[in-house]
Amino acid sequence: MIWAEAKGCRVVDVEGREYLDLSGGFGVAALGHRNPDVTAAITAQAERCIHALGDLAESDVTAEVLRRLGLGGHEAKLGVTGEDAVEIALRTALLVTGKPGIVAFEGAYHGSGLLALAATGFEHFREPFAAWLPGPVHRFPYGDDPGPIPDDAGCAIVEPVQGRAGARVPPDGFLERLRERCDEAGALLVCDEIYTGLGRTGAMWRSGGLADLLTTGKALGGGLPLSACLMRPEHAEAWELGPEDVYTHTHMGNPLACAAALVVLERVPALFARAREAGERFAAAGWHGAGLLRAREGDALAAWERGVIVIPAGEDGRYMSATPPLTITDEEIDEALERIG
Repeated sequence: MIWAEAKGCRVVDVEGREYLDLSGGFGVAALGHRNPDVTAAITAQAERCIHALGDLAESDVTAEVLRRLGLGGHEAKLGVTGEDAVEIALRTALLVTGKPGIVAFEGAYHGSGLLALAATGFEHFREPFAAWLPGPVHRFPYGDDPGPIPDDAGCAIVEPVQGRAGARVPPDGFLERLRERCDEAGALLVCDEIYTGLGRTGAMWRSGGLADLLTTGKALGGGLPLSACLMRPEHAEAWELGPEDVYTHTHMGNPLACAAALVVLERVPALFARAREAGERFAAAGWHGAGLLRAREGDALAAWERGVIVIPAGEDGRYMSATPPLTITDEEIDEALERIG
């Protein structure tokens, strides 16, 4: 399937067939595909500045995104992909604590770069590159109290709801207990909110204020590549390693993506209640999860054949994952679920 057009919750392929998109482009299109306000912001920015010099000389719109993300006493370090944000978080933990170990969880998905892959729980992704993976990584069942954190662990990384594993919601109190375990060990808590954040589960951040380091991506750029790691100022100081930034990209803080991000950051708070309400409509049809991060057993390919885009999930692919735009209507949900059957 090759996409030709996408708008709102609908996609048209190159053969002219229309689909209802319950994937939201892997959760990217929080405001819907080709949102007119996002498109207008990108177009207006393109008339002013398309690219600057990343961390060496950022654009004014990039500076504004950093300011907005930093509200609430945080600082933000930008990346391009979600994996970048995870890499920044894990490197920050090493810089702050001096301890290389990572506590991670079965079923986790944090990205495909080597450091993020080491923390990822999908063995078939890790196995071909095992000889190159960093560590040590101490892996525990998701949702269980890991007990005292190993002495060499500088951080624990966790998804507040596991996305790729199939919208797995941990038991109440799990994140709070993990916070306590990190405090006992002098480790940092990294909450990977690349999927769950920016309103996806009905709040800005699913982890509340528990994280030392919080990653965001996917929806942040409104369809363009942009990610960030949020941290307290004292943790950001650990990156003061010399006159140059030792973790950066040519396209870091791209002005077009940042212009889109300002629209996303402004608009998603008004959709928190909608994400919760729409999520209950999925729940009533047997989809587990939280907000508009949902899954149920089923054949994703068969759903595609019926004109509904969902994503295979779970280590064995037995789930269909739904992460539609937060703007999806009740009628669109009902139509999609009726098609899937």
